[in-house]
Amino acid sequence: FGCPEDYLIAFFPALLKSFGTIYPDIEIKVVSAPTPDLHRLLHARQIDMALVSVADPTATDIARTEQLAWVGSKPTLELHDFGVDTHGPTTTIPLALAASNALDHKAACDAMDAAHMPYKISYASNSLAGLIAVARSGLAISVMMQKAVPNDLYILKSPLPPLPKLGLKVATGEGPQSPTINAFGDHIGKMLPFL
Repeated sequence: FGCPEDYLIAFFPALLKSFGTIYPDIEIKVVSAPTPDLHRLLHARQIDMALVSVADPTATDIARTEQLAWVGSKPTLELHDFGVDTHGPTTTIPLALAASNALDHKAACDAMDAAHMPYKISYASNSLAGLIAVARSGLAISVMMQKAVPNDLYILKSPLPPLPKLGLKVATGEGPQSPTINAFGDHIGKMLPFL
């Protein structure tokens, strides 16, 4: 089973525990990777199933939607030392984002471009822990799924532009699936909206 790191942290302890209670003899091997990599792994048949992000939260078979959020070490963008006042940025805002092929990276850049806010990618990583560390340092603003924001960081609003929601979808490889894979997929589909 493949899953992006933020979804793994936010949802999978409860999902795996509840599935393991119902099916204690089934072993699940978990691979953490960004959505584009998970699609490649599915296509290569290196994983059987994945929870992936989709840009359209209204697409068919969406198990859940999640709001993306700007995240920083202080309660407002103005309190960060980036040259920002209440009218907007006076200097370039440093961002810590997932790698450029990730949907949240594209969403952040598109939002900043549409708002005509100057920014630079100061840090790029597919590691949620790395993005959190940079946000905690106060050296850059990050973007992550709102549910994955740690308690010691802040969700930032205006003057930063709004970010979209992403859809979460269970994807499987081509061809028929085993009863085990179908059971786990059904379990995720039933439980995920309530976590």
